Amino acid sequence: MIIPLLLALLTTGLSLGQTTDNASIVDDNSSIEAALDLNATLPANESASMNETENATAVAVNLTPAISGPNLNYIWQFSGIETSPITMVLEQNGNDLLGRAKYEPEGGKAWNADVIGSVVGEKVDLTMSALKDNVLIITRFSGILANEDISGNFTQASEGKVINNGTFNAMWINPDTSSYTPATVEAPAVATPAPAEVTSAAQPAAAAVNTTAVNKTEKRFVDVHEYKDKIGPGGDLSGIPPGMG
Repeated sequence: MIIPLLLALLTTGLSLGQTTDNASIVDDNSSIEAALDLNATLPANESASMNETENATAVAVNLTPAISGPNLNYIWQFSGIETSPITMVLEQNGNDLLGRAKYEPEGGKAWNADVIGSVVGEKVDLTMSALKDNVLIITRFSGILANEDISGNFTQASEGKVINNGTFNAMWINPDTSSYTPATVEAPAVATPAPAEVTSAAQPAAAAVNTTAVNKTEKRFVDVHEYKDKIGPGGDLSGIPPGMG
């Protein structure tokens, strides 16, 4: 009886120990799987972060050409249009250009002008409006920017007619646009009205005065024969009214 009882107890103990070991193995396997899942998740997040960084970099690269495009914010000198160079200052805002120009020849008449235009890539278009001798002159420039110079063609028009055209070349001479000053232009001469011809108007008046004087003088002379009865002996004129003698 004792031996079978001991065998039963031993068998039960072994079974309980084996169950415990199996549960421990299962727990260990679960921990390993969780660890594997965690390790699998981390690379995915890092990969997403890397993708976002690459996309942002690509966007920045695409925007770079627009920001670092041609820069025309300079004071320029244009040759080939007038006898002497034209000085022009340009202010760039994106693709839009605004500016002023001046012409200061030696021994000639100076003038100022307004400028508007655009730059797209390397292509530069400008329109300059100047008042020369009270006449509006429009000059259109169409050129290409290369090696920090602008070269191309120009056309000048006034009162609906083309008055000049040709080629031009421009180079920047000063990066400090704030140092630009307009030309000193002489004020246009004011036409003086012709003086009124007062002489011709005064002459008839003088003639009228002279005529009146003559008429008054003529009235002083009378025919004395009309007063012969009133003339006393010895030529006494006392009978003639005063002023008639």
